[in-house]
Amino acid sequence: MANKLNINVTIEGIQIPLQVSSPEEEKMYRDAASNIQRLVQRLRDAYPQLSNDKYYYVMAMLNTAVEAVKASDKADTKPYIEMMQDLEKEMSTIS
Repeated sequence: MANKLNINVTIEGIQIPLQVSSPEEEKMYRDAASNIQRLVQRLRDAYPQLSNDKYYYVMAMLNTAVEAVKASDKADTKPYIEMMQDLEKEMSTIS
């Protein structure tokens, strides 16, 4: 079993302890935490009238979820499906 790295990332002053598998994964979590922190601050700047911090957090979550949906919609799997179908055809002729 691979060694896990124990790290802490901080968002809005809240330390979140995590275990990651690699330095690359650590960087990904640290970058994500930084992105969330920047987004919350941009929302605070854009909407200073909101009465409670939870609105900024929920807006940031919604924005992040929308970006994830957009990214998954952009992931075009058709070429891979076609390639797999071609390989299956070739394999069936080999028998």
